[in-house]
Amino acid sequence: MPEDRSCAKEEKTAYAVWMAETVEPYLKEHGEKGYLKMEDGMSIAYRRYFLPDAGKCVVISHGFCEFAEKYNEVAYRFLQAGYSVYVPEHRGHGYSGREVDDPELVHVQSYDCYAADLARFVETVVSPGEEHRIVFAHSMGGAIAILALERYPQLFEAAVLSAPMCAMQTGKYPRFLAKLLAEFCCLTGKGKCFATLAGQQGFSETPQFEGSSCLSKERYDYMFQKRLLDEHYRTYGGSYAWVRAGLRASRKLMRRENLAKIKVPVLLFAAGRDHMVDNDAIARFAEETERTKLFFMPDSRHEIFNADERTRAKYYDEIFRFIKEEEVKDYENENEQTRKILGTV
Repeated sequence: MPEDRSCAKEEKTAYAVWMAETVEPYLKEHGEKGYLKMEDGMSIAYRRYFLPDAGKCVVISHGFCEFAEKYNEVAYRFLQAGYSVYVPEHRGHGYSGREVDDPELVHVQSYDCYAADLARFVETVVSPGEEHRIVFAHSMGGAIAILALERYPQLFEAAVLSAPMCAMQTGKYPRFLAKLLAEFCCLTGKGKCFATLAGQQGFSETPQFEGSSCLSKERYDYMFQKRLLDEHYRTYGGSYAWVRAGLRASRKLMRRENLAKIKVPVLLFAAGRDHMVDNDAIARFAEETERTKLFFMPDSRHEIFNADERTRAKYYDEIFRFIKEEEVKDYENENEQTRKILGTV
């Protein structure tokens, strides 16, 4: 894999060539697209990258305004490590169904819909062929994964949560005021409008790397080109109802009695330069859950998988160490169960 260079043009060229000539052909060779209809009729699009002999998989729960192809490099890394990969696009994102006509607006009434969608996807598409399942979740996708772990304890064996939205950062407004404003706007008929008071707006064709969640410009440019080429990838801002739903979800998932329901091992990451989620809430999640290991990445912005080379190297080292350790534990547990069974014969 090409390493970062100081020259932005060389970075972009090296990364673009690697993605175009190595990563994307590999994903195409092993991948397929599909759709799954939810109970309410909503259609959920997904990508499936299957390794026949893997026997284990990673389900990626993407973040706010993201899409499956944004995780091409992440999926490739898991595939190279021997894991099949599944990437559902949350409702209102990518090629999945939407509750509003504007393709640039993310709107949902409740995060319970997201969590239910994820559970149905895993149970219907993933579980029939995959006994061992890990969830990799980022930002909003982390909040969705946490809700799913609390509500559906058998869904995953382990979780990697990358800067999860345990609580939003609400900018110039204190959280209680942001909640009141979102509630008021929903009550006054603006629920399906861009939450302009929270800085939410539509897609702009002008790149905004400096204000982004990335440190790697080559990765930002790669994903931005995907948005330019495909209008399905131009979701860019949330509605007032989405903001209200996010604030409600954070409060719900962080209740002590709900956190106590999470029994699986969790690898948790926080980014030191995060301007999207609340790191204090992430730290509290680690304190309140039994089997969580927290890593703080001080130099990273919100998207740690798009940070500088040194941070990314540490990030992936910890992820693959964690999942390998959990794999060994599962193998030992299975052997122990087998010995107990044979001992009773």
